[in-house]
Order: sequence, then structure tokens, then C-alpha cells
Amino acid sequence: MEFGWIINLIGIAFNGLRWAIESILSMTLFKVNPGLSEAFASTIALLVSLTAAYILLVVVSAGKKILGIIILLGWALLIVSMIISAL
Repeated sequence: MEFGWIINLIGIAFNGLRWAIESILSMTLFKVNPGLSEAFASTIALLVSLTAAYILLVVVSAGKKILGIIILLGWALLIVSMIISAL
């Protein structure tokens, strides 16, 4: 299975994000010296990407804990109901 297109898609998305950040910085904070926006845009884009990945991992981790609790409660209720129905 080819995964090269996924890497290309991620690269295109990252470059688009970097370009958008660079444009915003050059129009706002670095109007006087737009060359600085190019230097900071890559770093900001990398940090935004890492932050998004971190938030996604935290959400998935929290969801995993909640799902584990629901499964545990489900098994406990099943066992209790089987015991009660056997009496």
C-alpha cells in the first residue's frame, strides 16, 4: 500500500499553513520588516501543528478512559443482572 500521497498531503497542508501565517504576520505585526515574518512563520506553523497533535492525543486519551469505565460498568451490570436472575 502506498503512503507517499499521505506524506505529500501533510506537506502541502503544512506549507499552506506556513504561507497563511506568513501572510498574516507580514500584514500585521511585521509591516515594517516583512522579512521577519518569513523567519517566524515556519516556527509558528510547527508549534501549531505540534499543539494540534497534542490536543488530539489528550482528547483520545480521555475518550479511552471514559470508554474503559463504560465497558467496566457494562460488565459489572451484566454480571450483577445474571446473578440476580439466577436467584
